[in-house]
Amino acid sequence: MFWIPSSSMVPTLAVEDRMVVEKLTYRVRAPERGEVVVFRPEPSGERPDRPFWWWAVRAGVQFVGIVPLDQSDLVKRVAGLPGQTIEIRDGTLLVDGVAQAEPYLDGTAGSDFGPVTVPDGHLFFLGDNRANSSDSRSRLGFVPMDRVVGRALAVVWPPRNVAGLLGARPQPAVPGS
Repeated sequence: MFWIPSSSMVPTLAVEDRMVVEKLTYRVRAPERGEVVVFRPEPSGERPDRPFWWWAVRAGVQFVGIVPLDQSDLVKRVAGLPGQTIEIRDGTLLVDGVAQAEPYLDGTAGSDFGPVTVPDGHLFFLGDNRANSSDSRSRLGFVPMDRVVGRALAVVWPPRNVAGLLGARPQPAVPGS
């Protein structure tokens, strides 16, 4: 269970949403462009050796807000995979020179950026609230794949925001649209 502390993923995720993240998919395959991913921006030490029940209880009390969540984890959308060239021009994300349709954005695209090429073994992340997100365009830079924690599945709290997060994948924009 993860808690959203900032507006960097609005409108997809609201401040104080709680979401479920699954950690198995990325043991089988790499993240795909467009997926909402939880990752650690900096290397972290090993979790203390504690029994499973301890972690389950902690997750429960974090969910209801009694214990703060680990705020070092970040949530962003994968915008670039290894070897891809990323650019933002006039508010449009270009991947390898091809404009991408991003239906999950609210129209605040932020400033022009790039082009940059994502190095091997790394990902390029963007927040959905491009005008208000510290992401790979600034302090994060390219994020090593081994820092990925898991894939965001769904918002589960508060009830008014309950929704799945797996459907919005960027597609090349239709010419003339």
